[in-house]
Amino acid sequence: MRKGDTQEIRRLNRRAILEHLRKGPLTRAELSRRTGLAKSAISRLVEELLQEGLLEEGAFTSPPLGRPGTLLHLRPGARFALGAELGVEGTVLLALDWRGEVLWAKEWAHPRETGLEARLRRLLEEALPLSEGALGLGFTLPGVVVSGRLLLAPNLGWKDLDLGLLRAPLPLWPENDAKASALSEVFLHGETHLAYLVLSTGLGVGVVAEGRLLRGVNGALGELGHWLGSGGKPCACGRRGCLETELGLDNLLAHHRALGGRAEDLEALLHLARGGDSLALRALAHLGEALGRFLANLAVAYDPARVVVGGKVAEFFPLLETSLRRSLETHAFLEAHRRLPVRPSVYGHLAPAVGGASLFLARFFELGGLWAEGPRRNGGRYEEVAFGDRRGLGA
Repeated sequence: MRKGDTQEIRRLNRRAILEHLRKGPLTRAELSRRTGLAKSAISRLVEELLQEGLLEEGAFTSPPLGRPGTLLHLRPGARFALGAELGVEGTVLLALDWRGEVLWAKEWAHPRETGLEARLRRLLEEALPLSEGALGLGFTLPGVVVSGRLLLAPNLGWKDLDLGLLRAPLPLWPENDAKASALSEVFLHGETHLAYLVLSTGLGVGVVAEGRLLRGVNGALGELGHWLGSGGKPCACGRRGCLETELGLDNLLAHHRALGGRAEDLEALLHLARGGDSLALRALAHLGEALGRFLANLAVAYDPARVVVGGKVAEFFPLLETSLRRSLETHAFLEAHRRLPVRPSVYGHLAPAVGGASLFLARFFELGGLWAEGPRRNGGRYEEVAFGDRRGLGA
C-alpha cells in the first residue's frame, strides 16, 4: 500500500467518525459498530480528534447490555467559517460554526451603484479582525459565478468580473447565492432532492438532485428569474418580461403602493402586514399566488422533494403561505406536486451568507478535519486540491 493510500484511508475514516457524531453523541463502541471500524482504529482516531480539539468527552453511560462507555461530542465552536452575502443594496457577514450555529452576524447598507471592488474591500475590513481561526470566507453574489469569475449580475449591472483580484490572509470562495444556499441544505440537513428559492430584489434557484448541485454548462442553471413570462416590463438583464419583474420584492412594494399603500420600504410593509393592514396583506396574497404558480412550473421542471424559500421573502413567508399553497394546489401538474413541501429557511435573510460559510465547513468534513495534511499522492496538500477536484460536495 502506498503512503498516499494510507493517508486517504485515514481521512475517510475520520470523516466517517465526524459524520456519525454530527447526528448526536456516541460512545467509542457505538462508533465502531456504526462505522465498521475496529475498536483499536476508533480509539486511535478518536484520540487524534480529541487532541486536535474537535471532540470532547461527555457523560459516562452504563447501558443495560454491553460495557459502559463515555459519550463523545463534536466540540461546540471548534471550527467555524465566515460567510457573506453581497446583495444588491447591502452586505451580510456572519460566522457559522461546524454545527450550523450562527455565532454572530452584522449587516450594512450601501448604494446599489457601489462597485464590486469597494464592496469587497469593505467586506474584508469588517471580516479580517474577526477571522482568526476561520477556515475561510465564502461570499455569495446574485449572479452567475463560474471558476472565480462573475459572468453576469443583471441587478447590479456587473458583467465578466474577476472575483480573485482581492488578496486576503484567509481563503476566499465566491459562489452564486442560491447555489450556496442549496448546498448548505445538503450539508446541514442532508437534503438530496431540493429546490432552494432565493427571492429578494431578484429571483434565483439552486437545484440539488441526488445530493449534487446542478450547475449547467455555463453555470446559469437555476437563473429562473430570467425565464420569460407573459409580461412586458423591462428587466435589468436588458430583456422584457422576465419573471423576476413580476416576482421580485421591488414589485411587491410597487404593487402595495398601486393599491394605495404608503410603505416606504419592505420593513415598513412587513410591519404593516403583521399589524393586520389590509392593503399590505392584499399585496402579499398577490405575491403568494404568483409564487404558487411559479412553484408549480418549478415542480414540473425539476420535480424536487421539497422547496426551501430563502432571502428576504423568508421573513414574509407566514403572511403569504396560505395564498401560495392554494395557488400551488390549483396549478400543480401531478397530484404529488399539490402537496409539495415548501418551508422558509430557518436562517431567514441570513441564508445566503450561511451558504457561503457552509462551503468551507462542508469541505472540512469531507477532508475528515485534515485541513492542511499532506503530501498526497499527486504532490499537493489537502487544501490545495480540495477546491478543484470533482468528488466534493456540489462538484
